[in-house]
Amino acid sequence: TLRRFSKGMLQRVGIAQAIINDPDLVILDEPLSGLDPMGRKEVRDIIVTLREQGKTVFFSSHILHDIETICDRVGLLIQGKLEKVGPLDALLSGGSNDVDVTARDVPAEAHERLATIASSVDRLGPTTVFTCTDDRTGELVKALLAAGARLHEVQPRRQSLEALFVQEAE
Repeated sequence: TLRRFSKGMLQRVGIAQAIINDPDLVILDEPLSGLDPMGRKEVRDIIVTLREQGKTVFFSSHILHDIETICDRVGLLIQGKLEKVGPLDALLSGGSNDVDVTARDVPAEAHERLATIASSVDRLGPTTVFTCTDDRTGELVKALLAAGARLHEVQPRRQSLEALFVQEAE
């Protein structure tokens, strides 16, 4: 009987029941809750595989990191009302044209000059994240390299889904 199964095993049985007949639409409620790390990975992989097969997977979750990892379209429900819906990247970019440039080992004497190019500078130990507008990214990267810093990452700035949710809920 199913009563003896753990919550994680019951989640797996429920997902198997939902996909056994190869539907085009799969609706799941909190499919990752109660799972250990390996179980979470397995279920994420199943959801991604279904999406790659052209299936629509609609699921609810309070674990916003999972949504960011899996979904390409998102709807935010706040107090029972659909507040935002759309492609995840569009929702999280917020119309910003800012870029985060992450570097390591930035010489202290270069920080002042680099801060004139960047709109913000956040130091995290040996790593520094510079935020600048898209049109100043090349200038910032050249200045970092000239200063002897090690460039780690350049990527468009986007807020987290959690930050967007909190912003919308307030």
